[in-house]
Amino acid sequence: MKYQVWECKIVIPFDSKLPDGFDQPPRRAAIEAVERKGIKVLECFSGWGGELTDIENDITENGLARNYEEIQK
Repeated sequence: MKYQVWECKIVIPFDSKLPDGFDQPPRRAAIEAVERKGIKVLECFSGWGGELTDIENDITENGLARNYEEIQK
């Protein structure tokens, strides 16, 4: 079977204190947003153990994503 997969990485400072189970609120929000459009979510894999690619790390370190958002305004 073929699937469509949407991936999202939320980046926060390394020393942030995350309460137990804190992956549940963003996971639930993403699922609910998709299901409100009438699309069945088969699975949702998420957690705070993800890693950035080299390009994503460069963008985060240099604030390029924020600069892009400013350009789009």
